[in-house]
Amino acid sequence: MAGEGQARYRHATRLLICADAGGANGYRVRAWKSELAGFAHAAGLEVTVCHFPPGTSKWNTIEHRLFSRISTNWRGRPLTSHEVVVNTIGATTTRTGLSVHAEFDPGSYPVGITVSDEVMQGLPLTAHDWHPTWNYTVRPEPPAPPPLPRYQDRTQPADRAPDWLHHPTLTGMGHTAFSDLLAGVEQHLGDHPPISLHHKRARHRILRRGPLSLSDRLLVTILRHRWKTQLRALTLLLGAPANAVGDAVREMTPILDALHRRPAQRRSPHPRRQTSPTSSGQAPPRTPSNRSARPRVVDADVVAIGAGAAAAQVLGRSDA
Repeated sequence: MAGEGQARYRHATRLLICADAGGANGYRVRAWKSELAGFAHAAGLEVTVCHFPPGTSKWNTIEHRLFSRISTNWRGRPLTSHEVVVNTIGATTTRTGLSVHAEFDPGSYPVGITVSDEVMQGLPLTAHDWHPTWNYTVRPEPPAPPPLPRYQDRTQPADRAPDWLHHPTLTGMGHTAFSDLLAGVEQHLGDHPPISLHHKRARHRILRRGPLSLSDRLLVTILRHRWKTQLRALTLLLGAPANAVGDAVREMTPILDALHRRPAQRRSPHPRRQTSPTSSGQAPPRTPSNRSARPRVVDADVVAIGAGAAAAQVLGRSDA
């Protein structure tokens, strides 16, 4: 019997459905409207739905022409199996020529499915002027694409890191390996979206990923763990706002741990010089002159990265 309506009404472009006010096809059920939009698009029909007012389901003529006859033929027999139900409905007849065809539907219809507000707003549904909640028309159009998940970056910022900062001498991996690691991080973020906490402090808002791109966030995390580079030095190299690099390291480190890809710290070729212990076993106190003569760590990191950049350029020229 599937497709009988298409055979009888070959040139039909519209379909009218008279439904009850409650139940699975009620006017408040979102799943009903969502699935109806999919049917209208697949069938190419403009579907108009008119719900009976609450408490007036007996106004529907099918209640008197079909359902009442099925109840009379049933006569209260126990419905012990699906076969008994289908046969009881299919055996319903009347003297005026009523015949019923019933089939068992083996499809699966899971319960508890929710339809979000964004999906409802994207349905091609036009409400009528008179009782718009009970009367509406679904156009045969594809539904609007679902909105992006809230954890994804809607506006991905541009990369701030210079090209030489991606050299294998600094990152410990080639460009192909870095691209593969970046793809793995993106896949991990897609499979494990962060939870939106809606914190008042802007730097801890999960919805805002910050001014750094995903590639820059991964790069500064690798440099931080590989060379123990100061956050201020990385901030100066990228020209990033304050706290952006620290937020990126805190975000990317658990992801690298989950992927078992956190880079090991590179040992320095110049070990620290050990001072001779005093008789009391305590280190000698620092004098103001020693404190003032101590070089700044940030400047040392910048010089080290600059030396690495120069070495990278030299290596690139030698390779060429």
